[in-house]
Amino acid sequence: MPFSISKNSVLSAALPSGAMPVGAGLVINGITTYGFLTIAKNALGDAAYDPLAALWGLIFILGAGVFQPLEQEVARATAQRATQGVGSAPVLKKAAQIGAGFLAVVWVGILIAWPLGLHSILDDNVVLLVALMLALTSFWIAFPLRGLLGGRGEFGRYGLYFSFEGGMRFLCAAVLAIVAAGVGPYGLAAAAAPALGIGLATLGKRPLAQPGPPAKFSEVSESLGWLLAASVLTNALLNAGPVIVKAISDTEGDAGRFLNGLIIARVPLFFYQAVQASLLPLLSSLVGQERHNEFRRVLLRLVGVVSAIATFGVLFAVVAGPFIVEIVFDDELSSTDMALMAGASGAFMMAMTFGQALIALHRMRRVVLAWSIGVGVMAVVAALGDDVFLRVELGLLLGAASAALTMVLLLPRQYLWGPRAPRSPEPLTHG
Repeated sequence: MPFSISKNSVLSAALPSGAMPVGAGLVINGITTYGFLTIAKNALGDAAYDPLAALWGLIFILGAGVFQPLEQEVARATAQRATQGVGSAPVLKKAAQIGAGFLAVVWVGILIAWPLGLHSILDDNVVLLVALMLALTSFWIAFPLRGLLGGRGEFGRYGLYFSFEGGMRFLCAAVLAIVAAGVGPYGLAAAAAPALGIGLATLGKRPLAQPGPPAKFSEVSESLGWLLAASVLTNALLNAGPVIVKAISDTEGDAGRFLNGLIIARVPLFFYQAVQASLLPLLSSLVGQERHNEFRRVLLRLVGVVSAIATFGVLFAVVAGPFIVEIVFDDELSSTDMALMAGASGAFMMAMTFGQALIALHRMRRVVLAWSIGVGVMAVVAALGDDVFLRVELGLLLGAASAALTMVLLLPRQYLWGPRAPRSPEPLTHG
């Protein structure tokens, strides 16, 4: 069914049915994530919490970066099959096979990287190495099933996934704190949470997918290469901060302190996920219906909303951020630190917004180019200077801003300023 566009609010345009249960799940996931990290920080102390912070970043760079495209492709293929009245079990099977290949490649890469420097980032803790590999397995299980739920429009179960994932992680941390466990079990709890979350969210749903006509690999790999590249680069820019700090800082506790400040500064970005989840289908629907002027109006109104949210986020981070970090995590960060982290979060939201617009217009190559520039800028800036936190904060801010600016420059001008837009987007091969 086509998305309806309300003239009263851009949020109405960007939040079709299903976004509310997903948003509710994200709220619970966010609260329980803060709870998990708070318990871990207080129970472990700075020295042991540091490698856990680095593991946290690596889990999402590799796990979400590699396997999120499978969710997107399964959701697309499942939705297409649903319109034809046929089951998507063969699609899920093909996605699992592709994911198994990804998993094997990344596992090999991790084992090669361990003696080359990964061991020092994880403080030579083999249990954390196992946790990283287990986390990838969890994402391999969870993301295709999330795609199945999203493609079938089962947003209630999709929201439950986020609730159960965060809830199980939090409960595990509470038990581990009582028994005075070391950092390794906390890493294993973080790693197992996605698989536990999807298992509970799909409990009682049997079969998971209905039988249907055989699927070719091409059915779940239409844009997989470009999606994979974009996803890895996006998650690298989003989650690399604590990992870089752990790699370059000689001060105990810096990586954990950086992560704690980052998650407080990124509260607006966290809840923006509910908008992002529905934005691409909305824009794609407008393109498919050749409602190009409406596409431009929705995009520009959303840019205005994101700008306002980002500005509020920076002001809030400056005024209240250091106080919240001190109360919740017993850490000290300056207003400048929090402002730069919140600014990077706002720039990242802007880049994600324009990235969704480019994807809707089938300009995947341009999206990959923009994120590549952003990651490159982050790496260069983070390598310069003496102040570790300032280097990484400026790297995140300028990297995200560079990606956003590149996407604006690569977005056809008609979709931002022109009175009329072309009747159809360029083919994917022209991107």
